[in-house]
Amino acid sequence: TTFRPPEVTPEFTQSGTSVGIQDRFALSSTMVLESTFAGRWFEIDMNTAGRTPMVYAPETQRGSFFNDQRREVHSVQWIQALTVQRDNWHGQHVFKVGLDLQYSGYTGTSASRPVEIRRLDGSLAELDVFEPPTTQEVGGAEFSLFAQDRWRMGSRVTLELGYRMDRDHVVDKFNWSMRGGASIAVLPEGRGILRGGAGNFTARTPLNIGAFEQFERRTVTRFGPDGFPLGPAVTFSHVIATPLRTPEGIIGNVEWNQRFGRRVLVKANFLKRTGTREFLLDPDPVRGVVVLSSNGESRYRELEVTGRYLGGARRDLTVSYVRSHGTSDLNTYDQFYGNLRSPILRPNERNLIPVDVPNRLIVQGTIGFPGQWDFAPVLEIRSGFPFSAINEYQDFVGERNRAGRLPAVRTLDFSLARPWRFKKYRFRAGLKIYNVFGSSADRDVQNNLTSPNYGQFYNPIERSVGFVIGSAK
Repeated sequence: TTFRPPEVTPEFTQSGTSVGIQDRFALSSTMVLESTFAGRWFEIDMNTAGRTPMVYAPETQRGSFFNDQRREVHSVQWIQALTVQRDNWHGQHVFKVGLDLQYSGYTGTSASRPVEIRRLDGSLAELDVFEPPTTQEVGGAEFSLFAQDRWRMGSRVTLELGYRMDRDHVVDKFNWSMRGGASIAVLPEGRGILRGGAGNFTARTPLNIGAFEQFERRTVTRFGPDGFPLGPAVTFSHVIATPLRTPEGIIGNVEWNQRFGRRVLVKANFLKRTGTREFLLDPDPVRGVVVLSSNGESRYRELEVTGRYLGGARRDLTVSYVRSHGTSDLNTYDQFYGNLRSPILRPNERNLIPVDVPNRLIVQGTIGFPGQWDFAPVLEIRSGFPFSAINEYQDFVGERNRAGRLPAVRTLDFSLARPWRFKKYRFRAGLKIYNVFGSSADRDVQNNLTSPNYGQFYNPIERSVGFVIGSAK
């Protein structure tokens, strides 16, 4: 980015192997037994070439990225499911029941170097020093039981019901999830369909949640402009606020699909998601602890209206508008103990999500030109992402993600391609142009109040030209 040059950017490498075997055995004409066995082995490395402290200054960053880590992850999974079809129980039913067993684990190492926060004049404002490298090891078995029914009540009404029970090894809890959905053909011949559904969903807790207390602690010292400490250094211990619970999301949507004639399709969809029990971190300098809890919450809602015109194989145009709003607790665990870690931990706050986009319009399609040329444009117009203001200590000033927004994005990309033939080979090739008009779409902002360039935007999306080539249709 504008403020993180290449030498401060870590190198991420992932390699692995995934294998699976699946068998479907027809017990009868209406009963199928499915057996799945899968194994996964991955290795993740995050490191940098340098070993100097990482320096945050108002105008840029320098030094080396502060953290190196390596993780070896493995899992073995067995899924057994039975599908039964019945046609004479007030309609057609497709029942599915089964179990899911999985053992997973990981071993890893983590090493962190000092982080310096400096003022505009170069003086030291804060120094974070970490304990020696640490090792992590987490593993355990999980299992799930599930049942679902797809009930086709007639030619116009279909209902879906599902239930799932999971045992989460990391937080040592049993979780229950339910969902339901419906599809109703309100107008004949499928010209108007009403769909909707709701449910509560839980996901497996990431293994590195269980490793939180195994990571290296940090000691933080703050300095005044005169170079003297503002107080004693604070060493932050890692504390888990028990009991931890598995994150849960309650999601619901209502969708209307209507076809006008044979060429025009219109869709309107409203979606709402409420997340609870999400993992977050909150530092407490008075007690000298960083608390991991599952008290995080998030809210997201969107309204989408999409229209599509199908004029033939080479005439297709889609226009989509989305109005959305999202808020959440901002100190998510993955920011600080995921792959790309943030070294600066400040008090948690619930506010706009970093990728909140109130308005987004996308127009895309394919238009056939003479000579078998196909013109495929993509026009995007959307609100810019929000940003926060910070001071010389990298502390947030005012509400987070409320200091302003990056400029609105207005970009037009298109490809122009046609089929070609060279000897016995057939293929499609042409040009691809990004950001045709070169309009401003800055992706970075100077958000440090002590910088004379505060509020200046940088790093716009540049116009570029490339080639596309692919198999002939």
